[in-house]
This record gives sequence, C-alpha cells and structure tokens, in this order.
Amino acid sequence: MTDPRTDQVLVRLYPLNRARNADGLRRSLQADNPAEAEPVAQDGIAPLLRKLIQDYAATGLPPAYLPQTTSQENHDD
Repeated sequence: MTDPRTDQVLVRLYPLNRARNADGLRRSLQADNPAEAEPVAQDGIAPLLRKLIQDYAATGLPPAYLPQTTSQENHDD
C-alpha cells in the first residue's frame, strides 16, 4: 500500500491463504493453568463487563446505555 501523494510505501500487503488459515491452531478455550482463570460470577455478568460497570459507576455520571423498553411496557402505564 502506498501513499498516493508521495508514492511512499506505507506497508506491504500479502495475499491471505484462506485454506491454510482455516487449518490453523486456535487458542484453547481452557486456561493453561486453572488457578489463573477468572472465576465465573454467580449473577451472570462477565468479569470484564462487571469491571467496566464499576469503572463507569465510579465517575458518577448517569448510565451511557439504557435498555430499550418494548412497546408493551410503554402501553401498560
């Protein structure tokens, strides 16, 4: 890929070998060391999401996302 204004090479692009990529090894779903794995929360919230919620709550700002209510919930009033 080159910069059209300066004709300077920015990065080399190589074709993707899809067959070889499909046969590649994948990361294991199990932790190598079970002691290092994060414990699963009992309330069903993922650990990263829990951390993000706590970080956001610490700012004191109102929530950035409010779940959308269904039309039935709006008409029950």
